[in-house]
Amino acid sequence: MNIPPPPTAPPRPASTTSIISLFARLRWRLLRGTIRSGGAQSVASVIGFIAAAGVGTIGSILIAVGLRSTDDPEPWVVMLPVTLVIVVVALGVIAGVSQPVDPRILGSEPLSDRQLATGLLTTSACGPPGIAATLLGIGVFAGTVDSVVGVLVGLPALVAFLATLLLVSRTTINLLGLLTNRFPRLGQVLIGLSSLGFYGGFQFVPQAFGRLDPATRREVADVGRFTPPGQIGQAFADADDASLAAFGHVVLGALWLPLLALVFMVTTRRVLLASASSGSNDASTPRITLVGRLAKWACGSGEVGAIAWRSVRTRMRHPRTALETFIGAGIGLAVVLVPALSRDDVGASAVLVGGAVQLSVLFMAGNSIGSDGPALGAEIMCGLEPEVIVAAKVRSVIVVASPLAVLGPLIAAGATGEWAYLPAGVAVGSAGLLAGAGGAIAQSTFVPIAVPESDNPLASGDSGNGLLAALVLAAVLLSLAIMTLPFALALIWALTVDSVLLVTAFALLTLAGGWLAMRLGRRLASRRWRNGEAELYAAIIPST
Repeated sequence: MNIPPPPTAPPRPASTTSIISLFARLRWRLLRGTIRSGGAQSVASVIGFIAAAGVGTIGSILIAVGLRSTDDPEPWVVMLPVTLVIVVVALGVIAGVSQPVDPRILGSEPLSDRQLATGLLTTSACGPPGIAATLLGIGVFAGTVDSVVGVLVGLPALVAFLATLLLVSRTTINLLGLLTNRFPRLGQVLIGLSSLGFYGGFQFVPQAFGRLDPATRREVADVGRFTPPGQIGQAFADADDASLAAFGHVVLGALWLPLLALVFMVTTRRVLLASASSGSNDASTPRITLVGRLAKWACGSGEVGAIAWRSVRTRMRHPRTALETFIGAGIGLAVVLVPALSRDDVGASAVLVGGAVQLSVLFMAGNSIGSDGPALGAEIMCGLEPEVIVAAKVRSVIVVASPLAVLGPLIAAGATGEWAYLPAGVAVGSAGLLAGAGGAIAQSTFVPIAVPESDNPLASGDSGNGLLAALVLAAVLLSLAIMTLPFALALIWALTVDSVLLVTAFALLTLAGGWLAMRLGRRLASRRWRNGEAELYAAIIPST
């Protein structure tokens, strides 16, 4: 007689500590594997760690020294956590970086919602962003705490502050992913407005707060105290002198953390099950407008024209690239126009500065290869030559960005009344357009960042290449500045003699410089493509 084995007890659920340990090891193994794999991805990861440690250390020292050297540090201590939380929200909305570990891969694993949310938060905390945020928090702690009692209160405040940054960041990403899945156009408008608002606030708010008199600064801090991050800041401010009250502020500042954790847990599950709006995948062929016909004509015919027109349509249809286009154009123009138009002696130079659209083109098209990965991958597999694809991408960038060459000078001429210099401004703008397109294609070929099909349709990939791309962007800007310096000096001299004819003549000469810069960028991109086509192909195909 066979005796059935006794029933085995169900496995005990994993504890929170074991889940954190498991996902932390997973995250670091992924990072270690990336570093050991070699190539551009390995270099980018190392640069990311070095830059995060450097930025965090320098920021921590500046915060600590600044808080200890100011005469009235309390308003700054209260507003600093509030400001950092706003920055984290803004960066989450604008950049929309996905989870370091795609939750869809873990969706079929036997993990509860709480365990999955805990693991994803752990992977987000481990890595360069977590290192930088921790160092900044240590700077706030070191700049405010002096006594042993203050340390006992400051440590919980520091933990609450870091948990706030983590939960706010990831919850923002989840909510954004749900919004853009359901209402794609609304998500685009929200991100565009947030980007421009963040740029304006970053430029003017810190300076305006620093110029306030002490009484007004305290009034602003009183408003910030009503927020949870403001309560944590008040806890840092009172840690030495009123430790019991400071601990109460820590408790008040941490009251919303369970709610944030619950929202993150629920939205994580919703994101896994969410599907895109039916209208976003309409297979019908839309009617081409008059502007579309003009853009199609500008793209030309042949294989270059076909790829250029396909790139234009892809750029304007995909939420991520459409936002890159509009936000890059807005911020790029604002960077050059706002300082030029806000000077006391605004003159004709502002019209020429309005034509300096290289920055806008680089912002909007600096990842034109990586953001177009699947389609470009198919074109590569069809055997198209690198020179053809590079030429087509440059042409598509010029077609999309060409309105900026006229819009910038028009805005500056309307604000200054220097309409006589408008043709020169348009010529400078056209030269900047050509040079920017050449620089953008070179940048995107050397550091392509794939845009994955992720939990957030507006998200860029967590590739670790962001800091490397920033360094390449800086190198491209420096190269363009060196190439255009003779033309800029000639235009400045012509402006000093108040000669519209000379300014216009030199502006027309800049077109030759812009064309040469564009050709050089195309040649560099084609050479890079031909020498490393396999690596480039692997880099632009989003990993799933």
